[in-house]
Amino acid sequence: MTKLVGHRFPGGVFSIEYWENFLIHDVMLMDRFEDGTAHPLYLFHAPLAGLGVKIKDIFTLCQAESDEAVRAGEYFWEMPTPLMEGQTYRMSGVITGVERKSGKRSGLMDIVTFVVDITNEATGAVDARVTNSWIFLRRSG
Repeated sequence: MTKLVGHRFPGGVFSIEYWENFLIHDVMLMDRFEDGTAHPLYLFHAPLAGLGVKIKDIFTLCQAESDEAVRAGEYFWEMPTPLMEGQTYRMSGVITGVERKSGKRSGLMDIVTFVVDITNEATGAVDARVTNSWIFLRRSG
């Protein structure tokens, strides 16, 4: 699994549309920001939507034993500049770590950490960075 460190995802683009931002605000029981600021929940949604892979592809890459053997780990979001509706962002991502652990209750697991930069297509600035870890439960070593 450690050979995955440095693996780069294909990347791609994601645009924040008015209607989608409106719906996310509605689901979160919030009024849409009048200035078009995207809801922070986009830091969960946009990186995977624009990374150039599907969740199933990540499961395969990380040798998930089943769809049920994957857990969310940590999510760390940095957003120096708010994401905006009507804007297109380029996603680029890389696996930065793999750690094997053994827990008393869950047994053997691999914790895979990856970082996704969300770059504003218009300015070229990294407007946000998402660091995620996913936990892949293992039956054996």
